[in-house]
Parts: sequence; structure tokens; C-alpha cells
Amino acid sequence: MLTNHRVEPIQIAVTPEISVSGSVGIPAWWPSGHRLGIVLGHDVGANMEQEFLATLHDRLVQHGYLTLRFNFPFAEQLKKRPDAPPLLERAFRAATTNLVRDPQMAPARVFFGGMGLGARVATQVVAQGHTADGLICLSYPLHPSGKPNQQKAEYLFRIICPMLFVQGSRDPYCRIDRLETLLRRIGAPTRLHVVQDADHGLGPIKRSSRAPEDVLEEVLTTVDGFVQKALGGL
Repeated sequence: MLTNHRVEPIQIAVTPEISVSGSVGIPAWWPSGHRLGIVLGHDVGANMEQEFLATLHDRLVQHGYLTLRFNFPFAEQLKKRPDAPPLLERAFRAATTNLVRDPQMAPARVFFGGMGLGARVATQVVAQGHTADGLICLSYPLHPSGKPNQQKAEYLFRIICPMLFVQGSRDPYCRIDRLETLLRRIGAPTRLHVVQDADHGLGPIKRSSRAPEDVLEEVLTTVDGFVQKALGGL
């Protein structure tokens, strides 16, 4: 594992009137190796300091990935209600543009992803034609809580890059059997990893004997393995 990385706060211009905060993790000896970047969006009801996301961000940087997490405008403005999809998507595109702005520091390949809402926005941006080398979807919200029949994921069929889905087995926003059925129908390469006894935030449920650190390590290993496999196929 690499050490001596650094983290830099940035401001991302989403529109002429709206900017949001971001945090770029720069690995030691960057740029070197695969020069791979990862952009991560947060979930609804949270911001870029969402505990699991922030910790995973730091660990990915330690593994040598240039990693950016950022606020959506509603979180930057301390609002609870998410922005309309066009503004969420514009914020994600602005974040990715910021990551590759400097030719000397820009990653050669970029993966998009996030937790919950962030994962959904990342997939929507790619489905609309934005190029990414892969998608990392943590706790993807397939349907409203307790309403598995209300799936809204048809746009996933327009995606051609590899996709990873990491889901807690006790996530009320994603019935695993429904997601498995969906992924079998998608033409793009997909992988599903189910974290046992984990909830929507990828934390162990109360009656689980699992430690949060163990779950984090499992997710980190899964993401790292997915990225390395995707790189091998590029």
C-alpha cells in the first residue's frame, strides 16, 4: 500500500452561480503507474463527509488512485431535498472535468461512482454518453424502500462500460434478487458483490457480529479487484 499521500480541498464550478466543495486525494508519487482516477458522489441525506464514503476515499488514495469526492449543490447549501436530476448530473460532470483539467496531473483512465444517490447519478451521466472506464455503484437505490416493483433503471441498458454493484444484503432500497435479474439482462459487463449483514450505508446491522472495519476492507478489496480487472480488459 502506498503512503505519504495528500488531500487538497477544491471548489468546483457547477454553474456561473453555483459552486460546490470537493476533496481530491493525491497518491504518493503521482502521476505514475496506471494513472487511474475515481470520482465519487455522496448519498441523499448526507454530503461528501459521509463516513463510509470519506473513509473509502482515503483508502483508495492510499492504494494509488487519484480520488475525488464532492458535494452536490443541495448538500453544499445545507438542504435536505436533493436537486433536480439535471443539476445533479451537471454537478457530477463538473467534478469529472475538474479532475482532468490539468494535463500534467490528469489520470489516463477514470471511473465514476458513489453511494446511493451518487451511484445513481454516476450511472445516469454515463448512460447519457459521458465516457467512463467503469462504474462503481455502492448501495445503488434500485427502488423505493419496501417497493421493489417500482424499479426505475431502464437507462442502465444504454451503458457499455463495466459496472460493479456493491450492495448490503439488508438494504431496503435494493432487493438482491431483483438486481440479479436486472443485471442478467444488461449487455455490459457487470459484477454484483453482496455484503452480508450490511444495510444501505454498508454498515453492519445491529445484531450482526461483523465489525465496520471488516466491511470496509471487504468493499475496498472488491473495488480494487474490479478496477484492476477492468484495466486488464482495456
